[in-house]
Amino acid sequence: MEGIEYLYELCEALPRCVPGDNEFTRRAFSAIGKAAKQPLILDIGCGPGVQTIELARISNGKVIALDNHQAFLDKLMEQARNEGLEEKIIPKNMSMLKMDFEENTFDIIWSEGALYFMGFQNGLRRCHQLLKDEGHLAVTELVYIADNPPDAVIKYFESEYPDIDNIEGKIQEIEKEGFKLISNFTLPESAWLNSYYLPIEKELPRLNKKYEGNETALGVFEGFRNEIDFYRKYSEFYGYEFFVMQK
Repeated sequence: MEGIEYLYELCEALPRCVPGDNEFTRRAFSAIGKAAKQPLILDIGCGPGVQTIELARISNGKVIALDNHQAFLDKLMEQARNEGLEEKIIPKNMSMLKMDFEENTFDIIWSEGALYFMGFQNGLRRCHQLLKDEGHLAVTELVYIADNPPDAVIKYFESEYPDIDNIEGKIQEIEKEGFKLISNFTLPESAWLNSYYLPIEKELPRLNKKYEGNETALGVFEGFRNEIDFYRKYSEFYGYEFFVMQK
């Protein structure tokens, strides 16, 4: 992707790189119910690891934090040290497309706003391989949350994320790949605005000024501006659904 270094620079300045909140991480984890006493957890596409820290705090297990951008892992481990959780988190710089773990390894696999990089169905399939029998998978995935979205929204996602579907369509994919759905809920607008888009808006003026005259950088930042404006206009039609499932 052209200009990915500018995308990373913006994301490194944010508290988290996708919509979410620790409240919803805890809610999804509580839906798992009885898990292993000291579960081995894989957090795929962990980013700066806000949810990784929370999982380490509440799970009594160990979390392998997987991302292919070292600056995110460095930020995560600095925070882990500050909170006394360093021994519970294992950073791993690796692409999710090249994971080399043995099958039937993990008690829980987690991925907030990242599994789509693999393609949702392909991601489900790969996680099914890596999970122990009766292991759990928790992911957030972009979905239509209202019937009959307007043409502008459909056209937008035809180019931005053609795999988008309604919630029932995603549940069918989950079941097709050998999972039983345990729980699902829609993230509210606050998870998009307070945790993600408002911090982006705060950073954009600084970055636009820093890269004045750099068309590639300014194009990246304009893309975020347009994405935020589009969400504010059409947020009633799409959002993130948190799916918790069992192998």
